[in-house]
Amino acid sequence: MNLWKASTIVLAGSLATLVGRDAFDRAAAATSAARPSAVAFDWGQEQPHMEQALRDLRGARHSLEVAAEHKGGWRVLALKHTDEAINETIRGIEYAKAHPRD
Repeated sequence: MNLWKASTIVLAGSLATLVGRDAFDRAAAATSAARPSAVAFDWGQEQPHMEQALRDLRGARHSLEVAAEHKGGWRVLALKHTDEAINETIRGIEYAKAHPRD
């Protein structure tokens, strides 16, 4: 067996041990007595994807604001559409809070 095969086997084993150990720690933490036995999700309160989309849209808006101004009017139009998307996302989040199961 050459050196590269031996190092690959050792590295693969180390990685499997490291990842496997972490997986068991997380599984043990999820089943601890301090946590509820069933995971509940409050649709009206927690909206991680919509909140992430809102952060991303605000980041995109900032990038458009600091971009060079001469884009033939397309930058201004993109800002307008981004503002509309931000407002619609906020409206969607508010709607979900008011109508948890819709």
